Amino acid sequence: MAWAWGITENIKPTKVVQETTVLDEPHVELFDPHSGEWLLNKFETYKILRAGETANWSRKYQMYVLTRYEDVMFALNHPEIFSSEEGNLIVEDPVRFGKTLGASDNPFHDTLKDIVKNAYSKDNIDRIADAFAERCKELIKPVDNLNISEIIEDLSATVTAEIINPPFKKEEITQYVKHIQKFHTGSVKYNTDDTGYEMFTNLLMSMAGTLQVPPKGPGIYKEFVTNNPEKIHLISIFVGPAISGASSLTGALEILTLDLFRENKLDIILADRSLIPNLINESLRFHASTGRFSRTVKHQVTLHGVVLEPGTRVALCLESANRDPEMFPEPDKFLLGRNTNGQVAFGHGVHACVALAIAKRLMHVWVEQLLDLYGKYRVITDNKDLAYVITASGNDDMISNIYLSTDK
Repeated sequence: MAWAWGITENIKPTKVVQETTVLDEPHVELFDPHSGEWLLNKFETYKILRAGETANWSRKYQMYVLTRYEDVMFALNHPEIFSSEEGNLIVEDPVRFGKTLGASDNPFHDTLKDIVKNAYSKDNIDRIADAFAERCKELIKPVDNLNISEIIEDLSATVTAEIINPPFKKEEITQYVKHIQKFHTGSVKYNTDDTGYEMFTNLLMSMAGTLQVPPKGPGIYKEFVTNNPEKIHLISIFVGPAISGASSLTGALEILTLDLFRENKLDIILADRSLIPNLINESLRFHASTGRFSRTVKHQVTLHGVVLEPGTRVALCLESANRDPEMFPEPDKFLLGRNTNGQVAFGHGVHACVALAIAKRLMHVWVEQLLDLYGKYRVITDNKDLAYVITASGNDDMISNIYLSTDK
């Protein structure tokens, strides 16, 4: 049953809200991206939520949960109703509001995007992809019990440093980003340590601010210094790629590695690498590494007869939308020949990820390098034993313990 969308005024709810909390177990949430068990079983849970006839309310997160493709797309296509200016994270920090790409609306959102967009030009993507491939050659060895999660974390940090491309101390930036992925309070929920983040921001701000070091090549640093006519001095231009960018890429590469093995596509791709783009697009649909975003209602709107007042928060479950059978037939099957047009793994509309092109390019390079350097492999970590990194935001999905062995 589709949700009834419409701008309304002074309309009272006409249907009971279905809570995502199980009624006879009031502390068990059917939406809980801070639970490792939930993350392991989320797609079965989403089936329950998509099948409900009423609006889904999360007591724990104090927000409505949108799980159907039609509903998620409506919200993404109407930022004037579902706003990002009060954040896009499931668990938000008001310090971000109106200061980052993810936590702003137009016109400021486009102002920030215009500053950094040249850092994602084709020529610069080519340069970054080459650096990524070279780092793969240094890290990937055909040995058993290889923790590919750790290698991918390193690669994501390497890419982040290349995207920023500071005029010196790039290796230090790489190490800081690795630390941020594992410990920063904006990245993970537990065992936090902001030392790496503080050193990262201090170094970049001293280069661009106090020292005014000129850029030595293309990247966000160059755009920040030279393509910033309003002199917007926002650390978020650097922090965004280091936190959300790095974790999204880490998750995408990890999930692609899992899908290639678990969905029995290794032999097919080894025999025909022209199918790698199909593999990537279907993996993005099958498992969105950034699975959820939040929005804040700005104008009164009805969902299933339930009135959402301005200020109401909603979760847009991209990963659930990508498994909606109304949009993708047989959604739980991994099909290399599937038409994946319309999948929303990297968002849609105004807030579509500025790094989509580079992410897909690096995913392609990753498959090529993994198969060249490691060959046919087995994932020896059982599905039930996969350890999700519990992110502070509740948005991104990373895994810490994907171990590979050679399959000879």
